[in-house]
Amino acid sequence: MGHHHHKPNKAVEGDPDEGHGRGMPRRPDGREAERRTEEDRREVGLPDGAGKDDATRYAEERAEVEREANSGTMPRSVAPRKKRNPYPPSDYEE
Repeated sequence: MGHHHHKPNKAVEGDPDEGHGRGMPRRPDGREAERRTEEDRREVGLPDGAGKDDATRYAEERAEVEREANSGTMPRSVAPRKKRNPYPPSDYEE
């Protein structure tokens, strides 16, 4: 089982013998957050997202949506959103 990322009380509150801090830091550690995110992605078997900028990720996701729409896995709608049914189709009897 993976480990959790919660800080121990001493790291958040400071030394209990000499007083307590004020909780969360003003700015979270961005590098540490990115490192933990990548570690979590590896633990659950997701592909590594490092080294790709937002435009590259968007292009890859857009290509995947197009592939699914072209194969029929994902429906392609031509009606404007306001005219579409707000709920997905259901197998339940009405």
